[in-house]
Amino acid sequence: MSKTDWKTKATEYARDKKQLKKRIKELIKSRDEWKEKSIRHKTRADQLAADLKKIKNKLNELADIQ
Repeated sequence: MSKTDWKTKATEYARDKKQLKKRIKELIKSRDEWKEKSIRHKTRADQLAADLKKIKNKLNELADIQ
C-alpha cells in the first residue's frame, strides 16, 4: 500500500501543479489586458482634459475681447 500511496500523491501533486500553472498564466494575461485598457482610458481622459482646458482658455479670451 505504501508504494502506491506515494505514487498517487505524486500524480495528484503533479496534476494540481499543472492546473495552478495554467491558472497563473490566465491571471497574468488578464491582468496585462486590464492594465493596457486602464492605460488607454487614462491617456484618453488626459487628452480630453487637455482639450477642455484649451476650449476654456479660448472662451475666456473671447469673453475678454468683448
